[in-house]
Amino acid sequence: MILFYTCIAVILMKSIEVFVSKVNPKRLPIVVGALLDVDCSEDTIKQLIQNTRGKFDIDELVDEVEKRNRLKLLSSWLESRVQEGNFDQATHNALAKIYIDSNNNPERYLRENQYYDSKVVGKYCEKRDPHFALVAYERGKCDAELISVIS
Repeated sequence: MILFYTCIAVILMKSIEVFVSKVNPKRLPIVVGALLDVDCSEDTIKQLIQNTRGKFDIDELVDEVEKRNRLKLLSSWLESRVQEGNFDQATHNALAKIYIDSNNNPERYLRENQYYDSKVVGKYCEKRDPHFALVAYERGKCDAELISVIS
């Protein structure tokens, strides 16, 4: 019986992979969210994202993963995008959030990285560490947001 379920799972995963890589790549974020909801293996999800290669909305993918508190799942994929020379804000915003949550030298990243959106990352930091929110807002010259954090 276990072998039967394993075979079904493999067949379904192949169908999902074909769907998001060839039929409708824009649906990858929703598919990843659903796979996380049913406790699909992280390695399987990472492979699916890697195979789809940027034909989807990164902000939407980050939102789906972030809703489930699994943002770190994307870290190696995001870092490889940066290594490839990718400068889009969604990638850098997500990396900032991961570095903040994992305390992986976040202040340095916030001060030195010029590609993230200061308002998005600052808002994310407000509940986690107001100091990092101040750093992000100061870097982006977000005066109104800076004042609201201080008050």
